[in-house]
Amino acid sequence: MRWLPIVAAIAVAALLPGGCRGPESNPFETRPLTPELQQMLEEIAGLRGLDPPPALEAGTVSRLDVTALLDSQLTGADREWFANTTTLYRLLGHLGPDEDYLSAFRAFGQGAIIGLYSPAEDRLWVVQREPEIDLDAMSEHERSALAHELVHAIQDYHFPLDELSERTATNLDRGLAATAVIEGDAVTHQGLWDGRQLALPGGTRLFLSSGLSASSTPPSIERELRFPYTTGAEWVNIVRSLEGTAAIDRYLAGEPIATAHILHPELRAAGWQPEGVALPDIAPALGGGWKRESGGTFGEFHLRNYLELRLPALPSVQAAAGWRGDRYDVYVDGTDSVATFRTRFADGREAAGFAAAQREMLAAAGATRTESPAGMVAELRDGRTTIQLPSPDPAEVLFVVASSRAVAERAAEALANA
Repeated sequence: MRWLPIVAAIAVAALLPGGCRGPESNPFETRPLTPELQQMLEEIAGLRGLDPPPALEAGTVSRLDVTALLDSQLTGADREWFANTTTLYRLLGHLGPDEDYLSAFRAFGQGAIIGLYSPAEDRLWVVQREPEIDLDAMSEHERSALAHELVHAIQDYHFPLDELSERTATNLDRGLAATAVIEGDAVTHQGLWDGRQLALPGGTRLFLSSGLSASSTPPSIERELRFPYTTGAEWVNIVRSLEGTAAIDRYLAGEPIATAHILHPELRAAGWQPEGVALPDIAPALGGGWKRESGGTFGEFHLRNYLELRLPALPSVQAAAGWRGDRYDVYVDGTDSVATFRTRFADGREAAGFAAAQREMLAAAGATRTESPAGMVAELRDGRTTIQLPSPDPAEVLFVVASSRAVAERAAEALANA
Protein backbone atom coordinates (compact mmCIF):
# COMPACT_ATOMS: atom_id res chain seq x y z
CA MET A 1 0.00 0.00 0.00
CA ARG A 2 0.99 3.57 -0.06
CA TRP A 3 -0.95 6.79 -0.01
CA LEU A 4 1.12 9.48 -1.66
CA PRO A 5 -0.45 12.94 -1.42
CA ILE A 6 1.48 15.52 -3.47
CA VAL A 7 2.22 18.65 -1.64
CA ALA A 8 4.93 20.64 -3.20
CA ALA A 9 4.52 23.93 -1.39
CA ILE A 10 2.95 25.01 -4.62
CA ALA A 11 0.33 22.41 -5.25
CA VAL A 12 -1.16 19.24 -3.92
CA ALA A 13 -2.12 16.03 -5.69
CA ALA A 14 -2.10 12.36 -4.79
CA LEU A 15 -1.03 9.01 -6.08
CA LEU A 16 -3.50 6.32 -5.14
CA PRO A 17 -1.98 2.84 -5.14
CA GLY A 18 -4.74 0.46 -4.13
CA GLY A 19 -4.98 -3.22 -4.97
CA CYS A 20 -6.47 -5.21 -7.80
CA ARG A 21 -9.94 -4.00 -8.71
CA GLY A 22 -12.27 -4.43 -11.59
CA PRO A 23 -13.12 -1.33 -13.63
CA GLU A 24 -16.68 -1.48 -12.31
CA SER A 25 -15.53 -0.99 -8.70
CA ASN A 26 -14.87 2.75 -9.02
CA PRO A 27 -17.94 4.96 -9.51
CA PHE A 28 -15.90 8.03 -10.49
CA GLU A 29 -16.12 8.38 -14.24
CA THR A 30 -13.09 8.67 -16.48
CA ARG A 31 -12.72 8.69 -20.25
CA PRO A 32 -9.93 8.00 -22.76
CA LEU A 33 -7.69 11.00 -23.36
CA THR A 34 -8.85 13.55 -25.90
CA PRO A 35 -6.39 14.47 -28.71
CA GLU A 36 -5.45 17.59 -26.73
CA LEU A 37 -4.75 15.58 -23.58
CA GLN A 38 -2.84 12.99 -25.60
CA GLN A 39 -0.63 15.73 -27.01
CA MET A 40 0.00 17.03 -23.49
CA LEU A 41 0.91 13.52 -22.34
CA GLU A 42 3.36 13.13 -25.21
CA GLU A 43 4.98 16.49 -24.46
CA ILE A 44 5.49 15.54 -20.81
CA ALA A 45 6.76 12.07 -21.75
CA GLY A 46 9.30 13.74 -24.04
CA LEU A 47 10.51 15.93 -21.19
CA ARG A 48 10.73 12.87 -18.94
CA GLY A 49 12.59 10.84 -21.60
CA LEU A 50 10.14 7.92 -21.50
CA ASP A 51 7.43 6.66 -23.85
CA PRO A 52 3.85 7.63 -22.96
CA PRO A 53 1.45 4.88 -21.85
CA PRO A 54 -0.78 3.65 -24.70
CA ALA A 55 -3.99 3.48 -22.64
CA LEU A 56 -4.91 6.05 -20.04
CA GLU A 57 -8.18 7.54 -18.81
CA ALA A 58 -8.82 10.84 -17.06
CA GLY A 59 -11.70 12.48 -15.26
CA THR A 60 -12.61 15.10 -12.71
CA VAL A 61 -13.74 14.96 -9.10
CA SER A 62 -15.29 17.73 -7.04
CA ARG A 63 -13.65 18.97 -3.86
CA LEU A 64 -16.54 17.55 -1.83
CA ASP A 65 -16.02 14.08 -3.33
CA VAL A 66 -12.26 13.80 -2.79
CA THR A 67 -12.64 11.81 0.44
CA ALA A 68 -15.08 9.39 -1.21
CA LEU A 69 -12.62 8.85 -4.07
CA LEU A 70 -9.79 8.22 -1.62
CA ASP A 71 -11.93 5.72 0.26
CA SER A 72 -12.88 3.94 -2.96
CA GLN A 73 -9.20 3.14 -3.47
CA LEU A 74 -8.63 1.57 -0.04
CA THR A 75 -7.94 -2.16 0.06
CA GLY A 76 -8.01 -4.37 3.12
CA ALA A 77 -4.21 -4.22 3.21
CA ASP A 78 -4.38 -0.41 3.11
CA ARG A 79 -6.75 -0.30 6.07
CA GLU A 80 -4.53 -2.70 8.01
CA TRP A 81 -1.49 -0.49 7.30
CA PHE A 82 -3.31 2.61 8.51
CA ALA A 83 -4.45 0.78 11.67
CA ASN A 84 -0.96 -0.53 12.44
CA THR A 85 0.61 2.87 11.88
CA THR A 86 -2.03 4.39 14.16
CA THR A 87 -0.87 2.11 17.00
CA LEU A 88 2.74 3.23 16.58
CA TYR A 89 1.89 6.92 16.15
CA ARG A 90 -0.34 6.99 19.24
CA LEU A 91 2.52 5.56 21.29
CA LEU A 92 4.98 8.12 19.96
CA GLY A 93 2.59 11.06 20.32
CA HIS A 94 1.87 11.93 16.69
CA LEU A 95 -1.78 11.05 17.33
CA GLY A 96 -4.00 11.39 20.38
CA PRO A 97 -5.88 8.42 21.88
CA ASP A 98 -9.01 9.29 19.88
CA GLU A 99 -7.19 10.10 16.62
CA ASP A 100 -6.21 7.73 13.84
CA TYR A 101 -3.92 8.01 10.85
CA LEU A 102 -6.57 7.33 8.22
CA SER A 103 -8.78 10.15 9.52
CA ALA A 104 -5.76 12.47 9.60
CA PHE A 105 -4.98 11.57 6.01
CA ARG A 106 -8.59 12.10 4.95
CA ALA A 107 -8.56 15.55 6.57
CA PHE A 108 -5.34 16.40 4.78
CA GLY A 109 -6.63 15.14 1.43
CA GLN A 110 -9.96 16.93 1.69
CA GLY A 111 -8.27 20.29 1.99
CA ALA A 112 -5.08 19.83 0.03
CA ILE A 113 -5.33 17.33 -2.81
CA ILE A 114 -5.87 18.77 -6.30
CA GLY A 115 -5.11 15.73 -8.42
CA LEU A 116 -5.00 11.95 -8.04
CA TYR A 117 -3.65 8.96 -9.95
CA SER A 118 -4.47 5.28 -9.38
CA PRO A 119 -1.79 2.82 -10.59
CA ALA A 120 -4.20 -0.06 -9.98
CA GLU A 121 -6.65 1.37 -12.51
CA ASP A 122 -4.49 3.48 -14.86
CA ARG A 123 -6.81 6.40 -14.26
CA LEU A 124 -6.36 9.94 -13.02
CA TRP A 125 -8.58 12.70 -11.74
CA VAL A 126 -8.21 16.46 -11.44
CA VAL A 127 -10.10 18.22 -8.64
CA GLN A 128 -12.31 20.86 -10.24
CA ARG A 129 -15.94 21.91 -10.43
CA GLU A 130 -16.45 21.32 -14.13
CA PRO A 131 -17.36 17.72 -15.08
CA GLU A 132 -15.10 17.67 -18.16
CA ILE A 133 -11.37 18.18 -18.63
CA ASP A 134 -11.09 21.08 -21.04
CA LEU A 135 -7.53 22.37 -21.30
CA ASP A 136 -8.66 25.73 -22.65
CA ALA A 137 -11.08 26.21 -19.76
CA MET A 138 -8.74 24.94 -17.02
CA SER A 139 -6.80 27.32 -14.85
CA GLU A 140 -2.99 27.25 -14.91
CA HIS A 141 -3.20 25.70 -11.45
CA GLU A 142 -5.42 22.85 -12.69
CA ARG A 143 -3.27 22.22 -15.77
CA SER A 144 -0.20 22.01 -13.54
CA ALA A 145 -1.93 19.41 -11.35
CA LEU A 146 -2.87 17.46 -14.47
CA ALA A 147 0.75 17.53 -15.64
CA HIS A 148 1.83 16.06 -12.31
CA GLU A 149 -0.61 13.16 -12.60
CA LEU A 150 0.45 12.50 -16.19
CA VAL A 151 4.03 12.11 -14.94
CA HIS A 152 2.73 9.45 -12.55
CA ALA A 153 1.04 7.65 -15.42
CA ILE A 154 4.31 7.66 -17.37
CA GLN A 155 6.22 6.37 -14.33
CA ASP A 156 3.66 3.66 -13.74
CA TYR A 157 3.76 2.44 -17.35
CA HIS A 158 7.52 1.80 -17.13
CA PHE A 159 7.89 1.02 -13.40
CA PRO A 160 4.63 -0.36 -11.91
CA LEU A 161 4.10 1.87 -8.90
CA ASP A 162 1.62 -0.44 -7.17
CA GLU A 163 4.26 -3.20 -7.12
CA LEU A 164 6.85 -0.81 -5.68
CA SER A 165 4.30 0.24 -3.09
CA GLU A 166 3.62 -3.34 -2.06
CA ARG A 167 7.35 -4.13 -1.75
CA THR A 168 7.94 -1.18 0.58
CA ALA A 169 4.65 -1.15 2.49
CA THR A 170 5.97 -2.81 5.65
CA ASN A 171 9.05 -0.58 5.90
CA LEU A 172 8.25 2.96 7.06
CA ASP A 173 11.64 4.34 6.05
CA ARG A 174 11.98 2.71 2.66
CA GLY A 175 8.34 3.39 1.82
CA LEU A 176 8.64 7.10 2.53
CA ALA A 177 11.94 7.31 0.63
CA ALA A 178 10.42 5.57 -2.41
CA THR A 179 7.50 7.98 -2.23
CA ALA A 180 9.96 10.88 -2.21
CA VAL A 181 11.53 9.58 -5.44
CA ILE A 182 8.13 9.12 -7.10
CA GLU A 183 6.73 12.48 -6.08
CA GLY A 184 10.00 14.37 -6.39
CA ASP A 185 10.26 13.16 -9.98
CA ALA A 186 6.67 14.21 -10.68
CA VAL A 187 7.11 17.64 -9.08
CA THR A 188 10.32 18.23 -11.06
CA HIS A 189 8.88 17.35 -14.47
CA GLN A 190 5.59 19.06 -13.69
CA GLY A 191 7.66 22.18 -13.13
CA LEU A 192 9.61 21.69 -16.36
CA TRP A 193 6.36 21.42 -18.31
CA ASP A 194 4.94 24.46 -16.52
CA GLY A 195 8.04 26.46 -17.45
CA ARG A 196 7.78 25.40 -21.06
CA GLN A 197 4.18 26.63 -21.19
CA LEU A 198 5.20 29.99 -19.80
CA ALA A 199 7.77 30.29 -22.56
CA LEU A 200 5.21 29.79 -25.31
CA PRO A 201 3.92 32.87 -27.20
CA GLY A 202 0.96 34.31 -25.39
CA GLY A 203 1.73 32.38 -22.22
CA THR A 204 0.35 33.81 -18.99
CA ARG A 205 1.98 33.96 -15.59
CA LEU A 206 1.54 30.71 -13.65
CA PHE A 207 -0.23 31.00 -10.32
CA LEU A 208 1.20 28.28 -8.09
CA SER A 209 -0.21 29.01 -4.65
CA SER A 210 -3.02 26.61 -3.83
CA GLY A 211 -4.32 28.68 -0.93
CA LEU A 212 -5.40 25.40 0.66
CA SER A 213 -4.96 24.52 4.30
CA ALA A 214 -4.65 21.20 6.06
CA SER A 215 -4.76 22.79 9.51
CA SER A 216 -6.86 19.95 11.00
CA THR A 217 -4.03 17.49 10.30
CA PRO A 218 -1.53 17.06 13.17
CA PRO A 219 1.62 19.05 12.31
CA SER A 220 3.95 16.04 12.44
CA ILE A 221 1.68 14.06 10.11
CA GLU A 222 1.55 17.00 7.72
CA ARG A 223 5.36 17.22 7.76
CA GLU A 224 5.49 13.55 6.80
CA LEU A 225 2.93 13.93 4.01
CA ARG A 226 4.69 16.97 2.56
CA PHE A 227 8.21 15.55 2.74
CA PRO A 228 8.10 13.72 -0.65
CA TYR A 229 7.10 16.87 -2.53
CA THR A 230 9.57 19.26 -0.97
CA THR A 231 12.71 17.41 0.07
CA GLY A 232 12.01 14.70 -2.49
CA ALA A 233 11.89 17.26 -5.29
CA GLU A 234 15.14 18.86 -4.10
CA TRP A 235 16.82 15.44 -4.11
CA VAL A 236 15.55 14.58 -7.61
CA ASN A 237 16.83 17.90 -8.96
CA ILE A 238 20.28 17.24 -7.51
CA VAL A 239 20.49 13.65 -8.81
CA ARG A 240 19.01 14.59 -12.18
CA SER A 241 21.52 17.40 -12.65
CA LEU A 242 24.45 15.07 -11.88
CA GLU A 243 23.40 11.82 -13.56
CA GLY A 244 20.21 12.40 -15.52
CA THR A 245 16.89 10.61 -15.13
CA ALA A 246 18.46 7.15 -15.53
CA ALA A 247 19.55 7.37 -11.89
CA ILE A 248 15.97 8.16 -10.85
CA ASP A 249 14.71 5.22 -12.92
CA ARG A 250 16.77 2.75 -10.91
CA TYR A 251 14.91 3.66 -7.74
CA LEU A 252 11.53 3.61 -9.47
CA ALA A 253 12.49 0.10 -10.59
CA GLY A 254 12.96 -0.92 -6.98
CA GLU A 255 16.55 -0.23 -5.95
CA PRO A 256 16.40 0.27 -2.15
CA ILE A 257 16.70 3.79 -0.82
CA ALA A 258 16.41 5.34 2.66
CA THR A 259 15.18 8.72 3.83
CA ALA A 260 18.78 9.38 4.91
CA HIS A 261 19.73 9.28 1.21
CA ILE A 262 17.00 11.83 0.45
CA LEU A 263 18.09 14.09 3.32
CA HIS A 264 21.81 13.75 2.55
CA PRO A 265 22.40 13.33 -1.22
CA GLU A 266 26.15 12.96 -0.60
CA LEU A 267 25.54 9.59 1.12
CA ARG A 268 24.28 8.09 -2.11
CA ALA A 269 27.26 9.42 -4.04
CA ALA A 270 29.55 7.76 -1.49
CA GLY A 271 27.81 4.40 -1.91
CA TRP A 272 26.58 4.38 1.69
CA GLN A 273 23.83 1.98 2.77
CA PRO A 274 22.03 1.70 6.14
CA GLU A 275 23.38 -0.87 8.58
CA GLY A 276 21.31 -3.91 9.45
CA VAL A 277 19.94 -3.87 13.00
CA ALA A 278 18.06 -6.67 14.77
CA LEU A 279 15.73 -6.95 17.75
CA PRO A 280 14.52 -10.08 19.56
CA ASP A 281 10.88 -11.12 19.46
CA ILE A 282 9.64 -10.33 22.97
CA ALA A 283 6.00 -11.40 22.52
CA PRO A 284 6.51 -14.66 24.50
CA ALA A 285 8.19 -12.78 27.36
CA LEU A 286 5.36 -10.22 27.50
CA GLY A 287 2.86 -12.98 28.25
CA GLY A 288 -0.21 -14.62 26.81
CA GLY A 289 -2.30 -12.54 24.45
CA TRP A 290 0.58 -10.41 23.18
CA LYS A 291 1.37 -10.47 19.45
CA ARG A 292 3.67 -8.56 17.14
CA GLU A 293 1.56 -6.17 15.05
CA SER A 294 4.15 -4.42 12.85
CA GLY A 295 7.81 -3.52 12.56
CA GLY A 296 10.64 -2.60 10.25
CA THR A 297 12.97 0.35 9.77
CA PHE A 298 11.98 3.69 11.28
CA GLY A 299 14.56 5.84 9.47
CA GLU A 300 16.17 9.23 9.88
CA PHE A 301 13.20 11.32 8.78
CA HIS A 302 10.81 9.61 11.19
CA LEU A 303 13.37 9.92 13.97
CA ARG A 304 13.72 13.69 13.51
CA ASN A 305 9.95 14.07 13.05
CA TYR A 306 9.45 12.30 16.39
CA LEU A 307 11.80 14.72 18.15
CA GLU A 308 10.06 17.67 16.48
CA LEU A 309 6.90 16.80 18.38
CA ARG A 310 8.32 19.00 21.15
CA LEU A 311 11.74 20.27 20.05
CA PRO A 312 12.56 22.95 17.45
CA ALA A 313 13.50 21.77 13.98
CA LEU A 314 17.24 22.48 14.12
CA PRO A 315 18.11 20.47 17.25
CA SER A 316 15.84 17.66 16.00
CA VAL A 317 17.67 17.57 12.67
CA GLN A 318 21.06 17.62 14.40
CA ALA A 319 20.13 14.86 16.85
CA ALA A 320 18.89 12.53 14.09
CA ALA A 321 21.63 13.27 11.54
CA GLY A 322 23.96 10.58 12.86
CA TRP A 323 21.44 7.82 12.09
CA ARG A 324 22.99 4.73 10.49
CA GLY A 325 20.28 2.10 10.86
CA ASP A 326 17.54 0.84 13.17
CA ARG A 327 14.87 -1.71 13.90
CA TYR A 328 11.53 -1.28 15.63
CA ASP A 329 8.72 -3.70 16.52
CA VAL A 330 5.21 -3.01 17.81
CA TYR A 331 3.32 -5.45 20.05
CA VAL A 332 -0.33 -5.33 21.12
CA ASP A 333 -2.62 -7.06 23.59
CA GLY A 334 -6.10 -5.59 23.56
CA THR A 335 -5.79 -1.91 24.45
CA ASP A 336 -2.18 -2.32 25.66
CA SER A 337 0.69 -1.70 23.25
CA VAL A 338 4.45 -1.27 23.23
CA ALA A 339 7.11 -0.43 20.64
CA THR A 340 10.75 -1.47 20.97
CA PHE A 341 13.54 0.45 19.21
CA ARG A 342 17.23 -0.21 18.59
CA THR A 343 18.82 2.71 16.72
CA ARG A 344 22.42 2.77 15.57
CA PHE A 345 24.37 6.00 15.12
CA ALA A 346 27.71 6.90 13.55
CA ASP A 347 29.46 6.83 16.92
CA GLY A 348 28.93 7.12 20.65
CA ARG A 349 28.82 10.91 20.56
CA GLU A 350 25.97 10.90 18.03
CA ALA A 351 24.08 8.26 20.02
CA ALA A 352 24.46 10.25 23.24
CA GLY A 353 23.24 13.36 21.41
CA PHE A 354 20.05 11.61 20.32
CA ALA A 355 19.45 10.12 23.78
CA ALA A 356 19.80 13.56 25.35
CA ALA A 357 17.46 15.11 22.75
CA GLN A 358 14.87 12.39 23.41
CA ARG A 359 15.02 13.08 27.16
CA GLU A 360 14.64 16.80 26.48
CA MET A 361 11.69 16.17 24.18
CA LEU A 362 9.94 14.01 26.78
CA ALA A 363 10.55 16.62 29.48
CA ALA A 364 9.02 19.28 27.23
CA ALA A 365 5.98 17.00 26.84
CA GLY A 366 5.55 17.03 30.63
CA ALA A 367 6.98 13.60 31.44
CA THR A 368 8.03 12.74 34.97
CA ARG A 369 11.56 11.35 34.86
CA THR A 370 12.88 8.73 37.25
CA GLU A 371 15.65 6.16 37.27
CA SER A 372 15.00 2.43 37.66
CA PRO A 373 17.02 -0.77 37.29
CA ALA A 374 15.70 -0.88 33.70
CA GLY A 375 17.10 2.55 32.85
CA MET A 376 15.79 6.11 32.48
CA VAL A 377 12.00 6.16 32.82
CA ALA A 378 9.87 9.05 31.48
CA GLU A 379 6.16 8.76 32.28
CA LEU A 380 3.65 11.11 30.66
CA ARG A 381 0.42 12.27 32.29
CA ASP A 382 -1.65 9.93 30.09
CA GLY A 383 0.41 6.94 31.25
CA ARG A 384 2.52 6.49 28.12
CA THR A 385 6.01 5.62 29.27
CA THR A 386 9.40 5.64 27.58
CA ILE A 387 12.37 3.74 28.99
CA GLN A 388 15.90 4.26 27.69
CA LEU A 389 17.83 1.07 28.39
CA PRO A 390 21.60 0.79 28.82
CA SER A 391 23.09 -0.49 25.56
CA PRO A 392 26.22 -2.66 25.31
CA ASP A 393 27.11 -0.74 22.15
CA PRO A 394 27.83 2.96 22.83
CA ALA A 395 26.83 3.80 19.24
CA GLU A 396 23.30 2.48 19.82
CA VAL A 397 20.25 3.76 21.67
CA LEU A 398 17.83 1.12 22.93
CA PHE A 399 14.40 2.23 24.16
CA VAL A 400 10.78 1.18 24.56
CA VAL A 401 7.59 3.24 24.38
CA ALA A 402 4.49 1.70 25.94
CA SER A 403 0.90 2.56 26.72
CA SER A 404 1.61 2.24 30.47
CA ARG A 405 4.57 2.11 32.82
CA ALA A 406 3.89 -1.52 33.77
CA VAL A 407 3.99 -2.60 30.13
CA ALA A 408 7.12 -0.51 29.45
CA GLU A 409 8.95 -2.12 32.39
CA ARG A 410 7.92 -5.60 31.27
CA ALA A 411 9.18 -4.90 27.73
CA ALA A 412 12.42 -3.40 29.00
CA GLU A 413 13.04 -6.47 31.16
CA ALA A 414 12.33 -8.74 28.19
CA LEU A 415 14.83 -6.87 26.05
CA ALA A 416 17.46 -6.85 28.79
CA ASN A 417 17.16 -10.61 29.25
CA ALA A 418 16.96 -11.52 25.54
